[in-house]
Formats: sequence, structure tokens, C-alpha cells
Amino acid sequence: MEEFADELRQAGVPCAAAAADVRQREQVQDAVRQIAGALGAPDILIPCAGICRASTVDDLKVSELEEILQINFLGTVYMIDAVLPSMLERKSGHIAGISSMAGVRGIPFESAYSASKAAVGAYLESLRSELRQRGITVTTVFPGYVQTPLLDEINGIMGADMSRGKALTANAAAATIMKGIERRSSYIYLPRSLGLSVRLSRLMPPRMYDRVMSRIFSRFSISRRAGAAPKPDRT
Repeated sequence: MEEFADELRQAGVPCAAAAADVRQREQVQDAVRQIAGALGAPDILIPCAGICRASTVDDLKVSELEEILQINFLGTVYMIDAVLPSMLERKSGHIAGISSMAGVRGIPFESAYSASKAAVGAYLESLRSELRQRGITVTTVFPGYVQTPLLDEINGIMGADMSRGKALTANAAAATIMKGIERRSSYIYLPRSLGLSVRLSRLMPPRMYDRVMSRIFSRFSISRRAGAAPKPDRT
């Protein structure tokens, strides 16, 4: 992060960097104070720290679920909490939170991730109307597959490329997000085609959606492993 900050400074961009564990509210507040002290109060906040794991019903990995919720959801809440007072005082600002298309409708084997991103989406939507009246814009970003180390990691866990080689590059995703922020969009879906399909899937009856998901995820090795655990003795 410091190396990247140095590159920006060399390019003439005023920059400050601070590290924080987003699970720790105090660390988040300290980092925001440090950056605001160097650059002034932030005009735009993009909370985007996130992790993804996979699990089956044979092993729900509750400890991992707790960590995912702490990072993906509470990390977003803590960042907003640290930045929002200065925005309210100035009656201006923009919050662009990163949800996920997995938060629009849950997908198999990523229950914790889907739940955390659904929470981010609902939280931002709840804030949006109230903050709009106070001069602050809220944008919710729903990315599909973006080529990042996180996607590489989850592909390894699932046993196949979830994007089928169609993941957006990080640069393309960032450009789309920035364009949406400039337009003060309430929602950003990327790519748009996948976003439309995911939104339409909400109209599917549960049984139909379950069949579609079962067919899509049958190609992943985690699907073949699911249910392979021995059944408990109920005698």
C-alpha cells in the first residue's frame, strides 16, 4: 500500500495511506483521523474490504461466517460511522459501498458471503433516503466476477473458474464504478448483462431457482463433495 501511495505521490497526486483491521472499530477511526489530518475531510468513501469462503451444509464453518460478517458487513459499517459525521456537518459527500450480486439472491456454498453482502445492500438502502435529504449520495455497487486474488482463491476452493473466463479486470470494474459515482447513481451493476439476469432471477419461484442453481453448480468439485460425509447414526 505504501509503494502504491509513493507511485501516486510521484505522479503528483496528494496521497496518504493508513492500515487498519476493519474488524476493529477503533483502528478504523484512527486510520480515518490520520488520513483526514493529512488530506482533509473525505468527499467520497468507498468501503470495499471483503473476503469470501465456501462451505457445505455438512460443515457450515460458523467461525468463518463470523469473520466474514465482521469484515464484509461490520467493516463497512465502521468505515461509514467514522466518515459520516464530517459529511453531515458539511451537508455533502458520497458513500459508494461494495455489495455483490451474490447479495441480490443467495448462491450455493457461499451462504456466509451472500448473507454479508445482502446485509451491506440492505444497510446502504436503508441509509440512502435519509442521507439524500442531508445532501449525501449513497451508491450501492453490485459486482459480478472481477479478476482479483479473491476470485482466484474462491475458484480454488470451488474447484473451477466461477466466471468461466469472463471476469472483468480490476481496472474495468474501477472505471465503471467511478463513472457511476460521477453520475450519482443509486445502483451500479457490473457487468450490466449479468446484473440484469441476477435481478430477473428474483422473480423465479424458489423451486425453479433451486434447480437452476443445482445445474449451474454441478460442475464444481465442491458440489460433488457435498453430501459425501457419512450420515450420523440416529439409532
